[in-house]
Amino acid sequence: MNKLFAVFFWIFNATLLLIVYLGVLPFVGLALLNDAATGQVPLNFLVTFVGLVGVPITCSIAGFRTTVRQPILLFELFYGIEAPLLIVCIARFFWLRDLTPPTTFLLLALLVGTIATGHWLLSRRENLLRVNLWHLAGQVLVLTIALYLAALLSFYVLPTIAVVLEASPILLPYALLLLPLTVLILGICTLPFGVVVMYGRSLHSTLKQLGTRYGEWQVRAFSAAVLAGGLGIFLLLQQQPQIAAFRLLNPAPQTDQQRQAVLQKSDVIRNGLLNAYLSAYRYPRSNNGEMQSLYQSTLHVSDAIGQTVQNGFNTLMAPFTYQGTQADIDKAAQLYAQFFDAPILRGEHTAIQKALQSTFDRGAAKAGLDNINQKRVWLEEQHVTVTPQGDWAEVEIYEVYQNKTNLPEEVLYYFSLPESAAVTGLWLSDEATVPKKYPFAIAPRGAAQQVYSNQVQRNVDPALLEQVGPQQYRLRAFPVPVVPPVSASSVGQQKLYLWLRYKVLKQPSGWQLPELREQRNIFWTGATKRLINGKTVSGSDRWLPTTLPAENTPPTSHQMTLPWGAHVLAMPMPQTDYQPPQGKRFAVILDGSRSMEAQRQEVIESFRWLKDKILPQNSVDLYLPAIAPTPPLRIDHLQQSNFDPAKLVFYGMVQPKDLLAQFQQLRGERQYDAILVITDAGSYELNNDTKLAGKMPAPLWFVHLGGLALAYDDATLKAIQDSNGGAATQVQTVMQRIATQPSRGEGTSFLNLVDGYAWFLTREGTSSSKESTHQEFGALAARQWATHLSRYLQPSQMKELDAIHAAAKQYGIVTPYSSMIVLVNNQQRQELKQAEQQTDRFDREVEDAQLPPPPKSNISAVPEPAEWLLLLAAAGTISVANWVRNKQEAGGRRQKMLS
Repeated sequence: MNKLFAVFFWIFNATLLLIVYLGVLPFVGLALLNDAATGQVPLNFLVTFVGLVGVPITCSIAGFRTTVRQPILLFELFYGIEAPLLIVCIARFFWLRDLTPPTTFLLLALLVGTIATGHWLLSRRENLLRVNLWHLAGQVLVLTIALYLAALLSFYVLPTIAVVLEASPILLPYALLLLPLTVLILGICTLPFGVVVMYGRSLHSTLKQLGTRYGEWQVRAFSAAVLAGGLGIFLLLQQQPQIAAFRLLNPAPQTDQQRQAVLQKSDVIRNGLLNAYLSAYRYPRSNNGEMQSLYQSTLHVSDAIGQTVQNGFNTLMAPFTYQGTQADIDKAAQLYAQFFDAPILRGEHTAIQKALQSTFDRGAAKAGLDNINQKRVWLEEQHVTVTPQGDWAEVEIYEVYQNKTNLPEEVLYYFSLPESAAVTGLWLSDEATVPKKYPFAIAPRGAAQQVYSNQVQRNVDPALLEQVGPQQYRLRAFPVPVVPPVSASSVGQQKLYLWLRYKVLKQPSGWQLPELREQRNIFWTGATKRLINGKTVSGSDRWLPTTLPAENTPPTSHQMTLPWGAHVLAMPMPQTDYQPPQGKRFAVILDGSRSMEAQRQEVIESFRWLKDKILPQNSVDLYLPAIAPTPPLRIDHLQQSNFDPAKLVFYGMVQPKDLLAQFQQLRGERQYDAILVITDAGSYELNNDTKLAGKMPAPLWFVHLGGLALAYDDATLKAIQDSNGGAATQVQTVMQRIATQPSRGEGTSFLNLVDGYAWFLTREGTSSSKESTHQEFGALAARQWATHLSRYLQPSQMKELDAIHAAAKQYGIVTPYSSMIVLVNNQQRQELKQAEQQTDRFDREVEDAQLPPPPKSNISAVPEPAEWLLLLAAAGTISVANWVRNKQEAGGRRQKMLS
């Protein structure tokens, strides 16, 4: 028997090594190691892969030494050490993705018990006194787990025997032809049964050895305690957290006291909703009656017996089964957004990224990952050129992108510029020797977005720059060319080249550069080549410096002549000329969403400033929106109330349009000089495309404590633009701009006060102003003129939107209604031309294509042929039974068709 088992041992390991080194390493291992080098593989998954490769070769070497020196038998080596380790590696690498507490416990217990048994196999030969209780504990754990796995596999024994006997004429030739693979499959199928035999014998031996030393009753009591403790922990860990989370949120708490109680259990809710959202990654099966169908199709049992078998199988598979339905994925995402006021993909970015990366299929890992701050595209070069023109300058940013993956990638930036800045150019090129090869076009925002999205789906090069807020912009470029194959490496990698140009007024701190709000896919390192005005600068962990130094040039007046003879005039506005509001009436809307908890201190300080500086000379009504069924609240004359922001309960999610809708509902006929919405950066992805009911009765200002929002949906942005409002990060800034309304007398209309300049529209020019041509200062003036048009025309009809767009197109600038798109071929230009004729050409969708949700079901890979060998072996009896059953069904269908 020892010689016969030796033959099995060597055939098994030789076949496994062949598959691992010829099938797994070339097709899976190299990609996995490459991703591991860039931090895209969880450590425990990488360790499992190393074990899968290293265990068979290590045990083969140990087997050779065992054959020569015989310190232990090959049977003991294989089923005592190699088999449990293979079970751990195969289950973790091919079956389990994101580990749950019970699966983690099973794998760790099996690993620790195997290590203890390996030590016992060597220790007993040298000295029986070296056998200790921890050896016994390890053997008890491994034997228990092996019995559990054997019980699971036993459900497949009878069906497998039935189909193998019935299909033996088909299977036998293949089994003989592929004898090494047959041995490998049979070996893997019998791993748990062999481990039971091996550990049953070793446990019996250890009990006898330790019983002599410590007493038989004491040793058996210790074994029972280990068994009870392990089973207790395992059963305790099977409580899935989503059940408690759903119970806490349904029904939704109605009062502040109930909400406070729920908020105390935020961690329970977070873990539960995340578990439900990642159920497709954490639980490899669901209750679908597969065992009953197998028994009825192979053994022709009754429904009652089949259901009994299915119930038993479901009980044993509970640690690997999600206790819920597929609909829980969407439910969890919705509840998370409503409770935490953030998309779950943002709030749980690290955990979701880890789950998506835990797969041997690297293509699936890359396709599913959300790309916020992902290191996919390297910023190889960055050139910043500032051309001063007195108190304003033209800034051009040139970047070179190099893809570090084998998939086409999109670069995306959310950034902000000073409100008065004007973006005047965007270009792409795919050749270093042909700068600005593909120029931009100014297009209606909806048409530009539609064409860009369509071209991305076709893997054609476009770029899109949109204004998504008073100061906010979104820049996207696609695709950055993929890494060339090794055989083509000598040719060199194709790169993507991008130019962005804008004009900006000088600020006291200098020339303002784009402030990054968020980037996707793009990353930079110390090796990124950076030049500012032709001079190399040291590397930085920032995208761009905040400002660049400017000469001490005093601000001057400027004017631009419009085509019909009127003039846009810019006048410097000293800080001393700003005034506090006097005798005004304001509406303050305070966002009570959960995410505002992080800004509580700023909320307290903002209301303290309002109380000290604004309330004595002005009137303020406070609006507190709420989540249904709680009604919103209005507090008239804040100065006479005892409102304390420190006692406010921040709970749930109320979106900007909901804040404004509740304000309109409560306002009645009250008139205000300005409306301030005190909120945080919010979550752009949670907005929808619904329209606002009615226009704002006064300038609408969003005060984003903690930082500007990434973007606004078009309806909210329109409400800001139409009402002559804006966005800021401090209440003080808004009050200064509201109160200061400079005038230049009759015949002059005030346009805006922004970034230290007052802007006017006048019928007659002024000799004291420096006349600037359209090619120079004109873009900055045109930016203010386009903003004025959106307020003056109150765009609600297509012709009014077309008039605003015509102004943007004439002066070549980006506005909230007009975007820049770079097109590279005639087909794209024709598609844009058609989109510009559509009635929805200005309708832009709220989109965030870089945040794909996890799939609704378990991810299925499409392996290469060599990978199928290992997958077939890893599947064991399950794969054999299903494969044979499919063959039978196919044969039965063919027989029916022939008959």
